Amino acid sequence: MEGDGDSDDRVSSQKEDPPMSEPHSIQILEPRTPNHVVCPHCGLRQLFIKETEYWRTVKAPHLKHPLVLKIRMICAKCRNPDCPRKSFALPIPGVERYQRATRTLISEAVAGVVQDNSTLKRIAQRLSRSFNTTGSKSTLDRWKQRLASQYDFAEILRKLQFSGALSIDEYMPRRGGRYEQIAGDVKKIRILYIEPVPWLYGRGVTERFLRKLDSWDIHPYCVIFDLWTTFPKIVRKVWPQASLQYDYFHVMQWVWHYLKNGLIQFRKSLKGERWALHREELWEMKWGLLKHMDRWTQKEHLLIPEMIQIYRGTPVEKILLFKEELWNIFDLSETKAEAIAKRNALAQEHWWQDSWHLQKCMDFLMSPKFDLMLTYLGDPRVPRSGQSETLINVWRQMEAARRGFKTHKGRLNHLKLFQITEYLKLPL
Repeated sequence: MEGDGDSDDRVSSQKEDPPMSEPHSIQILEPRTPNHVVCPHCGLRQLFIKETEYWRTVKAPHLKHPLVLKIRMICAKCRNPDCPRKSFALPIPGVERYQRATRTLISEAVAGVVQDNSTLKRIAQRLSRSFNTTGSKSTLDRWKQRLASQYDFAEILRKLQFSGALSIDEYMPRRGGRYEQIAGDVKKIRILYIEPVPWLYGRGVTERFLRKLDSWDIHPYCVIFDLWTTFPKIVRKVWPQASLQYDYFHVMQWVWHYLKNGLIQFRKSLKGERWALHREELWEMKWGLLKHMDRWTQKEHLLIPEMIQIYRGTPVEKILLFKEELWNIFDLSETKAEAIAKRNALAQEHWWQDSWHLQKCMDFLMSPKFDLMLTYLGDPRVPRSGQSETLINVWRQMEAARRGFKTHKGRLNHLKLFQITEYLKLPL
């Protein structure tokens, strides 16, 4: 327990924590008096002169019985006349200033919240069950926020050693109410930074986000983003030498949207009782039909060839053929020129032109965006996928455990601690 929250913490612990069967064990700590001290306010090294002393009670973890430390706090007088403080307390190893808990207990509690992706209530119960001590949810939250405030994003990102491949995307946070921009390391699959979009989304929002990353020595050789129109020109403005790549996931997501709707529209056209089994079959296999053949399950290998025979000459066959042409363009091409030639050859064919959904897909492939879809074919260092959806899913798991973060500051503090414990593997 700490600060002004002592009474609230005691009330919370009486309601939530089970009664302890053993009495508290008290251990007295009396630090050795030094000959010389250094004032933490002015930095002057000087002879030790005692000003006053008092005793503090501090909670400590113990596996067998409740433990309370009785610590003798000694205050030394500062002999510097220009110092803003007349005295200062001598530091006690393992005991935080102004907090009634040891650093070990605080680190264990915060690590449980971050690494185990647990809630404050569960960690409070764990402290009582495993370490024979107490801590309310508000106290645990204060420990977490104060510990995170000791770290800086610029220093954390420097230690993360950015690989050079950057992904940027947007997502809607839980309890956020507005979109946020997320930046990640593509090759190491790490979240780098998150920033909310202002309520009035105006010009310069994305540029400010990228400028902030640039000020933290994030200088990518390639940037991967979704199909948002503003990304290419803004990235070129901030990092003119970086290669640009549209995220393959978002490209296929856009195309698959029309292919799936084409299947669904054909299924809806099969009306009447005689087509009931066909409608059920198409609904069950709508995603299997859009998979690559190498990823079909054993059941799909048995059913889909029969479906091709049944639906020959229908939109189902055309969608399957168009899907294979897409795999041929993006997966089997070795150079950008080869992929462009395959696209142009597909555009000259006529078998797909009577389908509105396939026309929309072809219009998308013939758009100026197609060049940035193939950057990975011209530069082998550039990944074709930015892994941004993977990073967003990781972050959503952390949001789900606590039903979202109430504030953006709390969101950033949790990200700091996650980066330190998960990516850098450092103790808190």
